[in-house]
Amino acid sequence: MKQLLSSPQTFIFVFLIIFSFQMNAQLFVDINAGLVNLENSSVSWGDYDNDKDMDILICGKSSGGSFLTRIYKNDGGLFTDINAGLSGINMGVVQWGDYDNDGDLDILATGENLEQTAIIYRNDNGIFSSIQLDYFDGFSFACWGDYDNDGDLDAFITGNWNSVLYRNDGQDQFIDSGNEFTMMNSAKADWGDYDGDGDLDLLLTGDTGGGMKMYLYVNENNGFTPQELANMGLSAGSVQWGDYDSDGDLDILIMGFNDWVEPQAYIYRNDENLAFVNIYAGLAPVAVGNAMWADYDNDGDLDCALTGKLSGCGVFATEIYRNDGNDYFNSLNAGIADGEYSCLAWGDYDNDTDLDLIVAGSSYSGGPFTKIYRNDAALPNFLPEPPQNLYYDFADDRTILSWDAGSDLQTPVNGLTYNIRIGTESLSCDNLSPMAHMDNGYRKIVKAGNTSRSNSWMVEGLIPGQTYYWSVQTIDNTFAASEFSDEQSFVYSITGITKTSNLNEELFYPNPAKDVIYINSMVDLKGTSIKLFTHSGEIIRQEALNANRQINIYDLSPGLYFLQLSSEPTQMLNKLIIR
Repeated sequence: MKQLLSSPQTFIFVFLIIFSFQMNAQLFVDINAGLVNLENSSVSWGDYDNDKDMDILICGKSSGGSFLTRIYKNDGGLFTDINAGLSGINMGVVQWGDYDNDGDLDILATGENLEQTAIIYRNDNGIFSSIQLDYFDGFSFACWGDYDNDGDLDAFITGNWNSVLYRNDGQDQFIDSGNEFTMMNSAKADWGDYDGDGDLDLLLTGDTGGGMKMYLYVNENNGFTPQELANMGLSAGSVQWGDYDSDGDLDILIMGFNDWVEPQAYIYRNDENLAFVNIYAGLAPVAVGNAMWADYDNDGDLDCALTGKLSGCGVFATEIYRNDGNDYFNSLNAGIADGEYSCLAWGDYDNDTDLDLIVAGSSYSGGPFTKIYRNDAALPNFLPEPPQNLYYDFADDRTILSWDAGSDLQTPVNGLTYNIRIGTESLSCDNLSPMAHMDNGYRKIVKAGNTSRSNSWMVEGLIPGQTYYWSVQTIDNTFAASEFSDEQSFVYSITGITKTSNLNEELFYPNPAKDVIYINSMVDLKGTSIKLFTHSGEIIRQEALNANRQINIYDLSPGLYFLQLSSEPTQMLNKLIIR
């Protein structure tokens, strides 16, 4: 269990003590965990057995050439292989996620294996049963994300010049959603609410056969509009969203090979409207590894770590970079084992409020290794405070849930994320799992909250007349969580506003917008009026449509709104994002 510091004064006192010892202390210490040594590896921390400590899921190739996938149970910092019987995977990925909303962590896995398929494992009290998806080979990648806002995790899988988004239809059924994505090989992806509109967008990068490309697939009513992010694509590495400057929008951490098969690693600052600026952070240029955001030093901003192959033969790197603000990242020189065909992951295995690091890969000698490094470099972390003033409303066939921002002593308000849960009974999560313990909020995975940085979220597919119970927690940049807010409930009802737009869902443009929007020329002006709603359902503007089809929005705060056009007997409703 985490022990919270009782006050800011205690925090300062402890800081002074720790600082005096850290001047000559080793910052990250190899604990000699005794794990299987693996290369071509992937690793994920997660509390699969619900005992409030972080266990290990890892896959890769052993020194004898065997493909392995192991789960190690954490018992007070001692790790024991549970012999889960999972298919061995090489050159792939493993991820925890509660796809069936039953409160325990399941597994999404893909890569080179005997079945030559991607696999989902259902966790039933520590017994794992497999669901096989379509064919994917080595160098494939997978990630969970609820793209359709129906409360369950869907699975995006990419590899072998193919990408498929599988829609979770319940009862262990995963169906090809029919969405199309650019054909890529050695690709990587990440989900995040890029535009703050209450649904998940997809970042995808890899080798197109005509160069390394990166695309942002903007989620629009469960379909995706691709936007190429020019000159940013890399392959055979990793890509991850994260708000390193705590300004409320998602930045990008990426590493891998460029068009000339040269290793690279970059941080791109999000300056809105699809403008991403390379901050030239000075990261070690690596490929065939990965990079991950995390606040390792508990100062409230996102730092990063990376591992992989440098240019040249037999030259590797594993580095931790401290975020010192103003786009400066400085190497910690932490003495972590270098590797290629490697991976790393942050997780607080000893529950001492700072993030430790696991690294696995191929060493200079050519043999695989797996090491856990205990973090002795960080100040203690205060848990954030839960959100307040939860509110719900209905629009069309969607429920809109919103709340006031949480707070944290270390992480800036704009750097916080939020994690929501919904159930049909009090304290349940059968409609949307938070992957967190309900009694104290302890997070079961090491990840940002499921609503990203948005403090409002849309939910679809609820049953009219059913009572739903919900609450929200705040997540800081160490991915530690507050307790849940006081539970609220609502009975879902349909508003009667019908979305019958025959205008390809484009009632107005641009969207997102800043100062002004324009109504589509196909909308008949005669007898047409508009209403503008906040995300909580408050009408803030109501007027007839003017002749120049222009609506000024310069006086409105950034956020999610809804614009309704009414012309008897038709009503049309679209979401509007103001930046």
